[in-house]
Amino acid sequence: MAYYLKLMGYSDRANPWFRWDNEDDYRQYGSKAIGFSLGFWVDPRAFPETAQQARKKLVHDVFPMPRCNGVSQRFKDLVEEFEPGVHQFVPIKLRNKAGEAYEGNYYVFNCMVAFDALLVNEMDRDWEYHNATDGPNLALFRTSLRDRIVVSSPRIAGKHLWTPLYLGPDYMGVFCSDAFQKELVARKIRYLDAKHCEELDIPWLPEENIQPALDWEAKHGIPCGYRAKLRAEVLKKRGKLEL
Repeated sequence: MAYYLKLMGYSDRANPWFRWDNEDDYRQYGSKAIGFSLGFWVDPRAFPETAQQARKKLVHDVFPMPRCNGVSQRFKDLVEEFEPGVHQFVPIKLRNKAGEAYEGNYYVFNCMVAFDALLVNEMDRDWEYHNATDGPNLALFRTSLRDRIVVSSPRIAGKHLWTPLYLGPDYMGVFCSDAFQKELVARKIRYLDAKHCEELDIPWLPEENIQPALDWEAKHGIPCGYRAKLRAEVLKKRGKLEL
């Protein structure tokens, strides 16, 4: 089994209500609204370094931060047990409402594995075309956590954490293996929405699942969608997407 994990930003209990100290500096690098992950390298300078709580709230192992996320050392240790040295953890320093520093290590987490595994023909959704304000209409596959989500077992074999490229419930969450989800529960790392995904023993083929996006890119000569565009920019600048 696989699961789709998403921050519980809507929950007052899950939200520790931090505010970045250097929000103006942060904005200079543009909006890095990565949610729970982007799937490829992000310049660490794009993230603020320190934050203070606006309310007196508990800080959990995984929690929303403005435009991104925060995770504890416990969460980082779990990720490293499954996929050591693969994912990005940007250190941040946190203070409570009174201005006192929290002990322990905290990070912004960014999953660095990205690929598509959804089986479009097995789901009750199809590709759509939406108006874009600054270019041609986009080919998009839209689904949500309320929908039935089906993934290819061969495609995800041996993987524990990954983000989607073209196919995802909202593009800001992370898929995980059953083994990883079980450890989250066993270690009581809470406050993540976890959507169970069905697995079918069907090979994942691009022509059967993302052909509309590939056709769109071939026609217009540019990446299809914001995430694909940003990913291409990072690859051109760094020559790689990994750490």
